[in-house]
Amino acid sequence: MRAERVRMAGIVAAGGLRLLRDALGDATGASMPYRAQDVATPEVLSELVNSGALYPGVRPVRISRVERQPIPSVSSNCENLVLTIEQQGEPTLPRSLFVKLPMESLLTRWFFTIINAWQLESHFFRHVAHTQPLRTPVTYATRCQGTRFYLVQENLREDPTVQLFTNPDMMAGAPLELAYRCLDAFARLHACHYGLGAAEREQLLPLRYHLFLSPRMGLAARMLNRLALRPTMKKLPGVIPPSVAQAYERSMANWDALLRYWFSGPLSLLHGDSHLGNFFVSGDEMGMLDWQAAHWGKGIRDVQYFLVDSLPAETLAAHERDLVAYYVQRRAHHGEAIDLQQTWQEYRSFSFHALMTIAVSIGFGALNAEQDQLMAEVLRRNVAAVQRVDYPGWLNDYLAAVKH
Repeated sequence: MRAERVRMAGIVAAGGLRLLRDALGDATGASMPYRAQDVATPEVLSELVNSGALYPGVRPVRISRVERQPIPSVSSNCENLVLTIEQQGEPTLPRSLFVKLPMESLLTRWFFTIINAWQLESHFFRHVAHTQPLRTPVTYATRCQGTRFYLVQENLREDPTVQLFTNPDMMAGAPLELAYRCLDAFARLHACHYGLGAAEREQLLPLRYHLFLSPRMGLAARMLNRLALRPTMKKLPGVIPPSVAQAYERSMANWDALLRYWFSGPLSLLHGDSHLGNFFVSGDEMGMLDWQAAHWGKGIRDVQYFLVDSLPAETLAAHERDLVAYYVQRRAHHGEAIDLQQTWQEYRSFSFHALMTIAVSIGFGALNAEQDQLMAEVLRRNVAAVQRVDYPGWLNDYLAAVKH
């Protein structure tokens, strides 16, 4: 435990040093611009697009005018801009762009640098997105430097075939027909890279970005998840009953055993933050955005996270088994069959995974005040799921089997 604290202190300090280097670089011009008012100018935006272009050899962009559209875009960790641009000469980019930047908050930039989320998303859109069977936003440029990053992407609102989802949609819950469409999209996604060897996985999405298995992020995840329970219960008293809190603590005490279960056997490439708000309708298909938590794991983890976070508890309780069975059926349809009974047991195990994820978000306050109501509802849905699928019972059986 002492060694872990020392290592974590080093990680925390390293994040602080990156912030300091970026601040010093602002004075010399060496740091990358990241504030909305700086980026939303013709000169800076042109430079960012050209220096971070995904397609080498494309004629450099020359932007002559930038106008920020008054479209709110709520995010837990980013400043999202929708920009209308004019270009000199023949246009290289569309007239409207979506630009994703880090929040100005020092705490947010420190935290998301430690967990590598922005570095991961930049890597994903540069090296992985084009391999996916689902539509992802067209990305024109991305780069990550220190505690700063940017994505310059298509503005999906300009596409009449696209439907985006918001916090009120999450609160209301996905209609069942839409939920089934999302499950088919998961089945396609998870079948795509299923069962790759370690070397092939490393080439596509390296282990250093893994939320739970990389040396740095794995330690941060362990400590954050362990510490999140108490502040979450303090902020939302009465939502987490004693039996669920006890199962939470026992899970953290057996963390290594849980990791072996969650990440053993054939793995798929997961979205990782797979709630309704990160889906979009694209004509007859579904697409996904915000890939800051992509990692290798069991596909049913994306499914469990989506269903519990995106459906009211009462609705999910009435249809849960059928929805999981449908996902298993579609996995076979897309060429990579999985076993229904084993998948159901994995689904039960990941109810804790989703619970600890929302606990970290609430416990450490890495969210906007506007999202508090939604986060409280998501926590209630996750507590209900842990109770409904009897996660404590699954944990007892699993730990007993491990001991023997």
